[in-house]
Amino acid sequence: MTIKLAAIDIDNTLLTSAPARALTTQNLQAIQQVTQLGAKIVLCSARPLAGVKRYLSQASLSGDDQYVIVDNGALVQTVTGHTIGTQTLPAATVVKLVELCQQNHWHYNAIDDSSTMCTTDTRLGFYTVQLAAKYQAPLEVLPNSAAFLERVFAKFDITEAPELLDHIEPKIQELCGTDYYVVRSRPFLLEVLNRDANKGRALTNLAAQLGLKKNEIMAIGDEVNDLPMFAAAGIGVAMGNAVPAVKEAADFITTDNDHSGVGYAIHKFMLDL
Repeated sequence: MTIKLAAIDIDNTLLTSAPARALTTQNLQAIQQVTQLGAKIVLCSARPLAGVKRYLSQASLSGDDQYVIVDNGALVQTVTGHTIGTQTLPAATVVKLVELCQQNHWHYNAIDDSSTMCTTDTRLGFYTVQLAAKYQAPLEVLPNSAAFLERVFAKFDITEAPELLDHIEPKIQELCGTDYYVVRSRPFLLEVLNRDANKGRALTNLAAQLGLKKNEIMAIGDEVNDLPMFAAAGIGVAMGNAVPAVKEAADFITTDNDHSGVGYAIHKFMLDL
């Protein structure tokens, strides 16, 4: 087995489509088989750790020698919550983004290093609440923008209807794009992160800590925020339901997320050799 670590996106990759968002039996069995052989399965997500824990439990990934890449690469943690790598946002930047969103009446939140979603937006927009439920993360309304200075934040999210976010995204790219990593990870979700925070950089840093080479890594994903993982891996696998840019960048296209594409790729590159 030449691939020793599989970095796997969660939503619309490891999990089936909404509303079920389930871990299929085939995916689960493949993960358990490959981990029993000593390989690492690293779940990589825009979610915070709180939104990943249930899938770690289902896949029997536990202990301080198993890892996750969360908040789109801002944090590398053990599955027990010990942080081993960070690329967080300066608090002053978060405050500026908060004030910009307040001025424009955009719904937003910032996720701190303990998975809490923070906002001053008492309106609590639909997509913000939906995201908190999906992440299984606490949602805290802070009294004012100054309160953000007391936290450490992994990322800043603007959550709006896709057609509105289409107009917001170019403005945020122009404002932040050269100094920060700005990525549209879902049609309704625009994220601002530390310039050095992405799944690929986090994966490269984790691999270095584990003593793994690029050709010993496989990355599986479906969205543009997964592309940096492909650059960090020897094999990039696009889901059958991936967006066109991800398919074009992939070394292999597996079946879609509703037909256990992750399990198929694990068998092809890690088990059935």
